[in-house]
Amino acid sequence: MADEILTGEGVALQVSAASVLIRAGAWLIDALVVGVVLVVAPLSIIGVLGVDRLDPALATALLFVIVFFAFMVVPVTVETLTHGRSLGKYALGLQVIRDDGGPVRLRHSAVRGLVGFFELWALTGGLAFMVAMFNDRGKRVGDFLAGTYVIRVKTRPRAFTGLWLPPQLAGWVGVADIRPLPAGLALRARQFLGRARQFPPFARYRLALRLAAQLERHVAPAPPWGTHPEEFIAAVLYERRRRDQVAFDRRQPRLQAQLAGIDVLPYAVPDPEN
Repeated sequence: MADEILTGEGVALQVSAASVLIRAGAWLIDALVVGVVLVVAPLSIIGVLGVDRLDPALATALLFVIVFFAFMVVPVTVETLTHGRSLGKYALGLQVIRDDGGPVRLRHSAVRGLVGFFELWALTGGLAFMVAMFNDRGKRVGDFLAGTYVIRVKTRPRAFTGLWLPPQLAGWVGVADIRPLPAGLALRARQFLGRARQFPPFARYRLALRLAAQLERHVAPAPPWGTHPEEFIAAVLYERRRRDQVAFDRRQPRLQAQLAGIDVLPYAVPDPEN
């Protein structure tokens, strides 16, 4: 199932809910990791303390602590710090997100972990599988209570295209006054140009229009009437970078002279290194 969520820039993105079978595969990988922890941890404790020092009460207490950490503390901590990923989800390209498309927080992961202990581990996944089979997003009980679901994440390399100057804007941008751009705005505009082809046409135009309106506050005069917002963004970023490079090149001779002067000792003071 494909859902439409809004990013912080107001762009509609299409995401697909993970199927029940692929979620089961991720859970099996996580279960294997938990199993290794449940085997290695007691053996390590026995190796450190020794069998003679482990009375039944202490052994029972340590067992409860190990189980609590393996099934609750570690999964909740990992999912919170990775914003919805675990080893199994990472291996199969899955991620937990909120119903509104935002990243999960500690309370979401804690609810999922607490409920998951019963529906996934105590009931060996039977309840989770049955509930997930009868809803479009494949949500288990923990997802319903936490307000989350699992999506498939497409891992593509980040492609950033080089800046370019639209020929029809060369005359205008050459005489335009372009003030220094806020770092966050310049970065968002640069990233948009690199990822523009990944957006649907309507979302691409809307985001370009929004960024162009923000950039226009730092540019005078306005671009020619009818200029496409994406071309306006490209022209402003291209010219801003060109002017920064020109200013840097002009400062180089003076900087080199200053650096050379640092090596010269005044008043004929002898150089101890020579």
